Amino acid sequence: MAAVDRIQYLRENTNTTGGLKVARLEVFNPYYTQRDVDKIIVLITDGVPTYDADKLDDEVAAIKAEGIRLVALGVTEKVCHS
Repeated sequence: MAAVDRIQYLRENTNTTGGLKVARLEVFNPYYTQRDVDKIIVLITDGVPTYDADKLDDEVAAIKAEGIRLVALGVTEKVCHS
């Protein structure tokens, strides 16, 4: 949690689709992944994709089709801490 607390929000572009695609194709590439390890992506996002937003639904479907679990955490300056 301390590492997450140190992440700074830079108000820049969000390539959610690209990040998920890299995770699916490279991190969870069968050549590198062990069979007995759970496949989970934890996506920390501001919730607003700015690149290839129209392809995001297809990428999420591809992730699910490969049996990868996707957990998304939305983080913005408008989060209520109460």
